[in-house]
Amino acid sequence: MRLGNITGKLFAVALIGGACFVASLFILGLINERQGRFDEAKQEIANSWSKRQTLVGPMLIVRNSDADVYVLPAVLHYETMLVPEVRTRGIFRSVVYGSLIKVSGEFLAEDIRQATTGRRDAVLSVVITDTRGIEKQVELIWNDSKYAFEPGPGVTFPEPQLQNASGLHAFVPVNPTPDTSSKQRVPFYFEIELKGSEGVLIAPLGKETVFDISSSWPTPKFVGAFLPSQRSITSSGFTSEWRISSFGRPYPQVWQQGSVDLTQLLDSSAGVELHEQVDAYDLVSRSITYAILFIVITFAAFFLFDVLTKARVHPIQYLLIGSGLSLFYLLLLSLSEHISFFLAYIVATGMIAVLISAYSAFVLSSVRRALPIFALLFLLYGYLYFVLQLEDYALLFGALLLFVFLAVIMFATRHVDWFTLDKPKDEMSA
Repeated sequence: MRLGNITGKLFAVALIGGACFVASLFILGLINERQGRFDEAKQEIANSWSKRQTLVGPMLIVRNSDADVYVLPAVLHYETMLVPEVRTRGIFRSVVYGSLIKVSGEFLAEDIRQATTGRRDAVLSVVITDTRGIEKQVELIWNDSKYAFEPGPGVTFPEPQLQNASGLHAFVPVNPTPDTSSKQRVPFYFEIELKGSEGVLIAPLGKETVFDISSSWPTPKFVGAFLPSQRSITSSGFTSEWRISSFGRPYPQVWQQGSVDLTQLLDSSAGVELHEQVDAYDLVSRSITYAILFIVITFAAFFLFDVLTKARVHPIQYLLIGSGLSLFYLLLLSLSEHISFFLAYIVATGMIAVLISAYSAFVLSSVRRALPIFALLFLLYGYLYFVLQLEDYALLFGALLLFVFLAVIMFATRHVDWFTLDKPKDEMSA
């Protein structure tokens, strides 16, 4: 090595490193394919269990001859307890849940009187994404009287997104009797035991809406048009509360059919997903972004042995070492589909570190020289795992690693006469 062209070999090593990095990037395509199969498995589980649930209601719909009139509650309260379960399809798993949802509130009697115009009954409608998740009969308590819910939302919505909507409805009296005409508000209450997948969303239809969602799932993801006003997340689960006023919605309390696009009700919903903190596929994808860093640092270590000792490393040997580094991501991906990502990472790191270190003992003609390579690989992979857990600070710690690596290289080669090493063998002999 000392008598050859070091610049030419450096370019060859850089070319090999680039090829190994490209090979690592091909794993991204495989990750996308596996992610697609995972999504298909989750969809199959949801189709068999029940889909992600969105609840819109209750709405009081008065069916007049010219146009239906929609009346929303003045006060609306949802109390939701989610009980998560993990279901599997092949090697893939997905989170589903059972839930008990208690819905209570009040309609203003004046709003109802203005909408009814002499009619004696109306439809109380609750839109639910997938009513297959309802396994028990649901009973409505309306103004202290009981009424049975029936399947379907009770009306046909004009919006394309809601024309095939599922849900529940009940016919309730709206023409006040003498003993109830003095009431300012009409209370209601019902409970639903509802199954679903991944998460639940609730539309804030009340003039004042409060809904609570709690679960034993430790890693929720709050989604939708509103974030919770209060929340508490621990290792044993979470509790959350939303308080939303009608000022945060784009629709009024009472309107005639056609004056409000009902998809606005869906767009205003908020809730929670039972989310895994970081998906294994996301972690593997993020780890591949550091592949070039691992290749450069490992190749640099071998190159320093090449320059500073009598050991000679052939470009083919660089290629084999780089192939081992690229293989790490394939091992990590395949193992993480069967065991936890942490265990998969430990096993893949051990396999690659032992493989490359054992090979280094022959390449560098010394077990003592292979030990620093072993330590370097464990340090790098340990540091990478640490960085993967720090989503917000990953770039910072990656930059710090590069700085430390550059400083070490500069210190180790500070006395190397690169001009002498770069001369061809015949010139140095002369």
